[in-house]
Amino acid sequence: MKKHFWIAGLCCGLVAGLSSAATVQTGQEFVYKPVPAGGPEMVWYLVDWGDGTVTPTWHGLAAFSPEMPKVWSRPGTFKIQPQAITVSGKNIPLKGGSVTVAGAAVKNPVPLPAKSSDAPQATEEPRQPQSYTIHFDRIEPVDRLELAKESGAAFPDNFCVEVSTDGGKVWNDIPAAAYSHFPDPGNKKVCIPLHGLSASDLRVTSYKPPVNAGGKYELRMKEPVAFGGEKLFSMDANPLLEADWNNMWLTYGSAANEVLHNFDPWWPTDRPDEGGLLGIGSTIWAHWNAMKVSWLNDPASKKYYEECVNAYPQDERGLMGVAPGTFYHLDHSKHHVTPAIFISGISHWYLMHRDPAFLQTKDAKTGATLIEKVRKAMKFQLEDMDGKTGLMTIHDPQNDGTATGLGGNYWDGWRFGYRSAYCNNEFYISLYWMAQLETALGNADKAAEYMALRPLVKQRYNEVFWNEETGRFIGCEGKDGSRHDYGFTFVNLQAVASGVATDEHAKKILQWLDGERIVKGDTSTGADIYYWKVSPRCNTLAAEAIKPSFWDNWTMEVGPGTIGEYGKQIQNGGHIFYVSHYDLMSRLRTTGIDAAMKRMDVILDEFHKDQLHRKPSNEFGITHVEGILREFPESGLVPLFMLTGIMGIEPEATGLRIEPSLPTAWNYAAVTEYWFAGKKYSIRAARGLKQPEVNGTAIKVPAEGRWLLKPEGEVIKW
Repeated sequence: MKKHFWIAGLCCGLVAGLSSAATVQTGQEFVYKPVPAGGPEMVWYLVDWGDGTVTPTWHGLAAFSPEMPKVWSRPGTFKIQPQAITVSGKNIPLKGGSVTVAGAAVKNPVPLPAKSSDAPQATEEPRQPQSYTIHFDRIEPVDRLELAKESGAAFPDNFCVEVSTDGGKVWNDIPAAAYSHFPDPGNKKVCIPLHGLSASDLRVTSYKPPVNAGGKYELRMKEPVAFGGEKLFSMDANPLLEADWNNMWLTYGSAANEVLHNFDPWWPTDRPDEGGLLGIGSTIWAHWNAMKVSWLNDPASKKYYEECVNAYPQDERGLMGVAPGTFYHLDHSKHHVTPAIFISGISHWYLMHRDPAFLQTKDAKTGATLIEKVRKAMKFQLEDMDGKTGLMTIHDPQNDGTATGLGGNYWDGWRFGYRSAYCNNEFYISLYWMAQLETALGNADKAAEYMALRPLVKQRYNEVFWNEETGRFIGCEGKDGSRHDYGFTFVNLQAVASGVATDEHAKKILQWLDGERIVKGDTSTGADIYYWKVSPRCNTLAAEAIKPSFWDNWTMEVGPGTIGEYGKQIQNGGHIFYVSHYDLMSRLRTTGIDAAMKRMDVILDEFHKDQLHRKPSNEFGITHVEGILREFPESGLVPLFMLTGIMGIEPEATGLRIEPSLPTAWNYAAVTEYWFAGKKYSIRAARGLKQPEVNGTAIKVPAEGRWLLKPEGEVIKW
């Protein structure tokens, strides 16, 4: 259990600065939040815990500060002294206090066995990088790295920690572990959090080593000491693949080792640093956020999600706004896909937590409860948008799906509207989630109505949106009868993944994407569709190829010599990484897990090169070419395929469904910490088991079959 304290103005009923009133038990995690430093500069914080250790943070805006966990191994009263270091080198002492630690002493963790490289040699060259490297006999998950200087040596005032998973062939930065103007810690140990980072090697590098007594530049430290953690995902696979998969989650799932400018993994964040994020509070992300966050032990993010979703505005008909306080995306257009995503996200979240109070929370402005808003959103889809006919229509004249309409969904560079394939697919998904929610609430008749409508929606979807000539789904049909087919890979893959596509159509879509058939007239064909390797181009026919353009010029112009030219803009020949989650799920559904893993292998190979910290610019200085970092926390859906695809874990009305699809070469796959219905589980799917095995909250299920973990902890065949 965590105890949270703030300075000054503490939570938990404490007020005015941290004092002896703050107590914690040995071995218990204590979470501390320094007072923000304030001021115009970016800073990083350094906290002296009073026990001979100090912990640095990543850097961020001085108006904010991070939560910092600490575990004491011995009792006593410890003085906590925080400070902030600005990017220009100013040292700002902050108000501290003391903590009383009670209980018996507990054993300190044992360091990981490691071999170190030879100490760097002194040099007269001030800018020659010097490093200490430690190597593990196998890839290890590392929770923290401890550094200490040698007696009589100076501690480096600038250094970074780098990681390798392949024995030192490829090194990658750890964005949160780079420091400048580091104050000399004296004899204290510097404890750098790494959050279970998988590593075969770690390297501490200084690009301007300290000056030694002889006037030369020399990095002199004691051998770095690493302490182990636990892998989140484990699998019977190449250890390198396992390591990169876990590190991809740390980068784009939890964003634990990324630079977070508000010291918070949720959007917003600011440049210049570009990295992974956990989530965005917008309605458009409501379901993606639930998928990423609902199974984590993250009280702060849970609180943020639940506050956000009930702050989304809803008009008198049931249309949802795009974010707390607004109906207009970037003051430009309404998104009629919001009711479906809202329904799916709320349903998913409730089925994971099983907290009735969540659905009864009230909108601060209208007094409507969350469940009332969810049901009103479904009514809007069924009645105002004609969903009960099996085909939803957007009647807003601004979103009419023509060359003069406005954008209507996440892909805001395109004029999706009127009869939108994207919107109807989300409607199909929302019917399922609403049925599961109503079943869980005891409304079986209402749930049956929603499930009964899904076959009609599927039928109409394939009738209206299929383009027989190109062998794929169009984006939308405009009110004027126009049909817009730009080879939208995201529309097609999300339709296959959801199951709204027929089996025949699903196969044709994958044949097109894999280059087994060429669509005449497309700008991108064959292998070029996967030009970006980690995901397909978002469209295979250039926006500029058809006049009048279906491109929403509010965003930018398209065509030769413009900033939106094909292949030079995310939504026109570029890519957004999250689509690969639906690519993987589509292949799993259509051609099987081994086919999906061939795609995942390519993604992991690319991640291994640079952790996908890619932000290329076109010749106009516009970096919206690849959508992976910063405002794309949905990138974390890709490593989440371990749960959604391989282990087949998903909440439903009566519990947590586990339906494994292990690759042929694997004998098991597992997640070591998965929170469901208020309990922490470890879940393992393994070949050779005949029946589930339950040992407390340690769950093992056979790799074949479908299983249900009930909220009370029982596992049954589903």
